[in-house]
Amino acid sequence: MLDENSSSNPFESDAKDAAQETDKELAGAEARLATVTWDGLKKMLPNPVDQQKLSELMKIVQAATDHNQKVASLIANIGTLGGIVVKVLSRVPGV
Repeated sequence: MLDENSSSNPFESDAKDAAQETDKELAGAEARLATVTWDGLKKMLPNPVDQQKLSELMKIVQAATDHNQKVASLIANIGTLGGIVVKVLSRVPGV
């Protein structure tokens, strides 16, 4: 018989451990991204076309629209702007 503190799921402990490890990794990546400045981004993306695409991406995210509108706009522009996300994230150490 199971008491209230035990689980019938044999994977629950492993899932919790994995979630905690993922949280730690994401927190570290977030901290590294938080230190990136506009000047740092321009150095990562010396090509003016890439800088313009990054600016467009930032305008979408910072727009005074609701979450769903931002997501829809990002989806509509993913072909054009998706490469910038990959470039930036691949150039931030430890991300």
